[in-house]
Amino acid sequence: MSIKRIRAVDRALLVIEVLSQSGSCSLTELRQKTGLDNAGLLRILGTMIDRGWVRQLIVEKRYELSHSLGDILGAEARAHPMAEIAVPILLELRQNPYSLPSDLCAIRGFGQFEIIESTRLRGPMAPGRTGLGLQPSLFQSAHGRVILAHMSDEMREKHIQAFLNRARKEDISWYNSGRLNAELEITRKRGYGIREELYWEPPFDETPPIGAIAVPIITREGIYGSLSLLWLEEHLSADTVIRSGLLDRLKASAGDISTKLSESSIPAPD
Repeated sequence: MSIKRIRAVDRALLVIEVLSQSGSCSLTELRQKTGLDNAGLLRILGTMIDRGWVRQLIVEKRYELSHSLGDILGAEARAHPMAEIAVPILLELRQNPYSLPSDLCAIRGFGQFEIIESTRLRGPMAPGRTGLGLQPSLFQSAHGRVILAHMSDEMREKHIQAFLNRARKEDISWYNSGRLNAELEITRKRGYGIREELYWEPPFDETPPIGAIAVPIITREGIYGSLSLLWLEEHLSADTVIRSGLLDRLKASAGDISTKLSESSIPAPD
């Protein structure tokens, strides 16, 4: 006895399979990989978003499996849960006098901090391409400095050694200059990290220079990551951003994310 297939379920499962294999997809990519038309895909995606199985990325109108469905399919298919929590907060933070974009950075593993959400492509001051997936320097980026500064000594050393095993020569040279401990102490005292002048990270170009400040996302459980504001240095300076009150807004936004993390069951990274 043959069992009749339910076409709507079959199409929905196909979309899940493609997203699981690809990580994230635009509507065009989903159409190419599934053979389904835009109207059908939008209905399927809309239903899955309503059910909490799929989320739409802020920046590029891409889709990925949500954290809840990732728990079923495995860690590799999962969106980072902090990104899902932080999206409305990042969108609100973008409403600032200079339209400065922000990056949300999470600890992905030892020596690996990763931008998991961003509003870089929104607003006139946005510095070009999205930073999603970028793994900033632990030593020279605002994210790396503020996260390391708020770790325990033991945990910080594990991250540093893991990062040195894969670091670019520019980072190794900076580390060997012996400035890291002093920089982390300054960062810890003032409560935010500042990007090293002229620091850049592939695949981005060295120009135009980008400035950034970042604050920690931390709860009683530990540190989860950091939140930053970015600007083009030809237009603004760190002093201007800080004096404008945006540092206070950045800290408040990070605090809101920390509160939501505390209310959730999401554990801090080991």
